[in-house]
Amino acid sequence: MPKEETVDKFFGAVNEAYDALLDAVKSANDRGYRVSRRLIDDVERGQRDFLDVARSIATAPQDVTGLASAGIRTLTSAQGRLLSLTREFVEEASEGQREGRDTLRRVIEANRSAGQAAIEAGRDAVTTRVNRRRESAPSDNGHAAPRARKTRSASDTSA
Repeated sequence: MPKEETVDKFFGAVNEAYDALLDAVKSANDRGYRVSRRLIDDVERGQRDFLDVARSIATAPQDVTGLASAGIRTLTSAQGRLLSLTREFVEEASEGQREGRDTLRRVIEANRSAGQAAIEAGRDAVTTRVNRRRESAPSDNGHAAPRARKTRSASDTSA
């Protein structure tokens, strides 16, 4: 029977692996939300800028220089937002890669600990079984002795 601390170590390691994966999923969800929120905000800002230009055209269609100036400002603002959004997306992707590597490292460490605990539990179970077997075997005080292992001869190696 494996020791309780070995069993706890195994399930603790399995829990750590699941926690690492859960943290990664939560983090990816947060990153996705930030990028989506930023995209929505930028689209709303662009829509307002476009409406302002359209309003300028509707109220003063003969003001060519004012319309050109408003159009250039709107396009420049849109380009700035696009560059900023692209930079944020690249930063979030880099952060995602870093977190992915960290998550993988955590899962590997947890799996290593779980494997070691499983090996220890198996070793404990075998040791317990062997000790019980030895304890239940008759002693040398006149009772039957434990059977000796049969050794192989050179002719038995083919099997």
